[in-house]
Amino acid sequence: MKAFLTIALLAGAVVRIGAQSAPQERAETTVVAGEGALQPNPFRAPEPRAQAPAARTHRWFDLQGIQAETRYRVIEASTGAITVNQWQHKQTVRAAFKFDAMGRYTIQSYLGTGNSFTGSWDPTGVGTGAPTWDFRVRRLYAQAIPVTGVEIAVGSFDVLRGQTTEIVNYDNDAYMQGYRVSLKRPHDVWLDDIAVTTGYLGNVNTPNVFKRFKWMNDHNYTQVFGEKRVGQRLAFSADWTSLEEVNTLHEGVTIGANSLGHVLDAIRLEFYQRIDSPRGNGAALTLERAVTRTLSVNGGLASVDRNHDLLTGDRYGRGKRYFAGTALTIGPELTVSAFYTHAFDNDFHVTNNQRFDLVLSYNVLKALQRYGVL
Repeated sequence: MKAFLTIALLAGAVVRIGAQSAPQERAETTVVAGEGALQPNPFRAPEPRAQAPAARTHRWFDLQGIQAETRYRVIEASTGAITVNQWQHKQTVRAAFKFDAMGRYTIQSYLGTGNSFTGSWDPTGVGTGAPTWDFRVRRLYAQAIPVTGVEIAVGSFDVLRGQTTEIVNYDNDAYMQGYRVSLKRPHDVWLDDIAVTTGYLGNVNTPNVFKRFKWMNDHNYTQVFGEKRVGQRLAFSADWTSLEEVNTLHEGVTIGANSLGHVLDAIRLEFYQRIDSPRGNGAALTLERAVTRTLSVNGGLASVDRNHDLLTGDRYGRGKRYFAGTALTIGPELTVSAFYTHAFDNDFHVTNNQRFDLVLSYNVLKALQRYGVL
């Protein structure tokens, strides 16, 4: 209850600031809270993003994305044992209900497969694992944009990562429940995004949002987040996150293509420092290059300390490692991607010592729009 009162008071203050300095404008998009900046990742096809309501004219319903994917993966532990060798499937749907035509007051939802905080794939039964289909509502929250540049979210949503990724921050499939207020008024406060989130992050094996709502007013998570973009060349973010009274700092910076000539399209640097016991830190460097309009490559190095929690991306995990991947667009809606990682020079057991993924992704929403169904 204290967390709710704190965020409510902060939201009221932010709304007053926004109302004093900005006229009401029509919302150009149905904004999805918690998404942060787009994080390019050629290791897998990007998930569909929210589009302008003008592209979908339904008064009440905003269909933002439908994706169907299948993947083969094999994982080897540092002992040399093959722990996973399977074919998987995944389906996701993003949609919103609009209370007003401009999309300022909405109910946002994310439905998908998977049975955990770090897992959104289900086994097909080919290889290890029995066949399952765990399709659930994973995130569901109310969102309000009372004035332009002010967003308030209540419910179950994603975490904010900014210019960091799931290598050092929480997994892309993450969920939590709580309260968030965001101020996106760079002309007034310089930063593009300032956000405060408070709530509960836990129950990592309970992806069903309706079973997690009972923890709405429990509090074990707080985040203060800021992000700034400088044109198309530079973006950086930082946050302080407290989970179960363990404080962690995250920083990320992305240097865009215009600063690097024609050799690379982007360099991403990301860091974390855990300042409570057990103390630890880590970092990652990622290089990105679009070889052609349909082919991209990506690779880098990462180091995550041995005591780090296992809520980061399950493709990486703890230890020092290198990783590489590629993605090829083979049709308007179809993408094939591959990912490989190998850990090295670690003096502790690594469950994800080697891993290879081969993914086929189909953008169902784009296909429906192209054929005039939507």
